Amino acid sequence: MKNTNLITVLTAAALLAVSCSQSLKVEVTNPTQTERDDETVEIAWNRIAALEGVTPDNVIVLDHDGRQVPSQVLFRGSEEPQALIFQVDADALETERFAIKTGVREAYPAQAFGRHVPERYDDYAWENNKVAYRLYGPSLETSPEKLVTPGIDVWVKCTDKLVIDEWYAKGDYHHNYGDGMDCYKVGVTLGGGSSVPFAGGKFWMMPHNYLTQQTLDNGPIRTTVKLTYAPWEVDGTEVSLTKIISLDANQRFNRMESIYEGAFAELPVAAGFVRHDVKQTLSGDGWLAFREATSDTKDPVRDGDIYAAVVLPGAQILPDTLGHAVAVKSVKPGIPMTYYAGTGWSQGGIDDMEEWMEQVEEVKAAIESPLQVIIR
Repeated sequence: MKNTNLITVLTAAALLAVSCSQSLKVEVTNPTQTERDDETVEIAWNRIAALEGVTPDNVIVLDHDGRQVPSQVLFRGSEEPQALIFQVDADALETERFAIKTGVREAYPAQAFGRHVPERYDDYAWENNKVAYRLYGPSLETSPEKLVTPGIDVWVKCTDKLVIDEWYAKGDYHHNYGDGMDCYKVGVTLGGGSSVPFAGGKFWMMPHNYLTQQTLDNGPIRTTVKLTYAPWEVDGTEVSLTKIISLDANQRFNRMESIYEGAFAELPVAAGFVRHDVKQTLSGDGWLAFREATSDTKDPVRDGDIYAAVVLPGAQILPDTLGHAVAVKSVKPGIPMTYYAGTGWSQGGIDDMEEWMEQVEEVKAAIESPLQVIIR
């Protein structure tokens, strides 16, 4: 099974001191009994800078056989490099070894991509080789649709290729031409994984779509977008939201970071999914998962089932409230609430609820027991 959209961040405490050298040796250990596939390892750039003459254009990662591993330098919207990432497969209790050097970077095919779509009312769409999503922008508010919603739209895929540009150009993405489609109904809901304040027993939906968007990084391994929302009133208090969404190659889960600001001490926030024709729901400590029929289709039997899940450690789980399945947690002003929201499709690699639950379990395991990384 493939792991989820989680990263192992290398902290200073996890590193051994290194001096300026020609090569950095990296050991990545899986401390669990769970197989960890395609999990992203992130190393701060100030550690990479120990390499003599290293730049974002010449840094490479080699596996134990000396073969180059796809990697990406993260900038997080800055002009200076912030980190280096690459993905690891590690069996239970296994240690994998890598070398980071300078050299000629191979042309890695992009497996994660996102962009602003001004030609479709300011949508922001993002995808990887497994899943695709979009959020709605300011121009949609004055379009014939006049839709204002925080909801995320789910585009199901049964191909590993990137499809956003092709589908928008075709303009007919509600029909499956063999690689997937948009068969998910959003409306004024959380859609597929958004968050909103949840106070006084109601969702406090923002009165406008996102205000600004900025692509912070864009493949080949990770795509990240930063979105801001104009202030709105929540139970008598003005609140604003900054949202940072990251999606890594080979994963079905987004890393969602919501930062709420305002003159409140604590604010309950609900993160999760709108419920459509739900067929099966499972939940536990800090997570919920369910299976439902495709909602925006005239033939749900033909178009199969969508699987959804949210993982938010420490949250209260409400599997069925106000037409949604959500995880609720209180936040403080300016402190990020980080959760993971993902989807699968019965025609795109997820055969049943048991297989989907394996994905959820891998998310939980990676949160609780991250890969151990040492540089020598």
